[in-house]
Amino acid sequence: MKKYELVVQDIISKICQHSINHKLPPERDLSEIYGLSRFTIRKALAKLEAIGIVKAKLGSGYFVNTSVMGTPLIYNSITENSFDEMSYKKIKLNKKLPDQQDKQIFSISDDDYIWNIRRLRLIHNKVIQIEEAKIPVRLFPEMNEQIIENSIQKHALAIGLDIDSYLTSYQAISVSREDSELLDCKKNTAAMNITNRGFLKNGELFIVSNIIDINYQCTYHTPFNSESIDYRDKK
Repeated sequence: MKKYELVVQDIISKICQHSINHKLPPERDLSEIYGLSRFTIRKALAKLEAIGIVKAKLGSGYFVNTSVMGTPLIYNSITENSFDEMSYKKIKLNKKLPDQQDKQIFSISDDDYIWNIRRLRLIHNKVIQIEEAKIPVRLFPEMNEQIIENSIQKHALAIGLDIDSYLTSYQAISVSREDSELLDCKKNTAAMNITNRGFLKNGELFIVSNIIDINYQCTYHTPFNSESIDYRDKK
């Protein structure tokens, strides 16, 4: 783990322990506390702000964002980057009738078309993910290269869709020869396959995507679930 990421983890821990309740120590003090350069501390503070657990006030410093306390906190190696640092490159776009699995997943009929999308996600012009997505045409009547090479989530909001939540699962995989060429790595390199299902507030599924990432990191802070412990004791 990089030094600034250790600082991020520790400050979040201190906030959860209520050692830091309101305002973070000044940058200079944090540099002395952790024995790190102010540049490293600034990177940590920038990531904390990107996560949403702190807010910066010009001329005053960094403050705990109390509005997110008590709710699940999830951040990963993608969400810490701004949209300005990210870009996309279209590999494939086509429209087809749904197969049996599509009909089951999206609760659609035989004649409801599906957009099939394959694209690369880049950070600072370096390919870091391959994404394949399926989207119902009835929710996204227009789809083109310009939309694909930007944030589909932001496009969904722009056309009036009301996004509610995501269901995400993770599975360790080995990179195929075809994908290794796109990710500039060796065949069979260890990677994470991330599957997302996006839901609207009316319950409709608006996207299913599968992402391959060879450098994925994800951190969770969630409330303790005693019912899960009880259930596992009964098995």
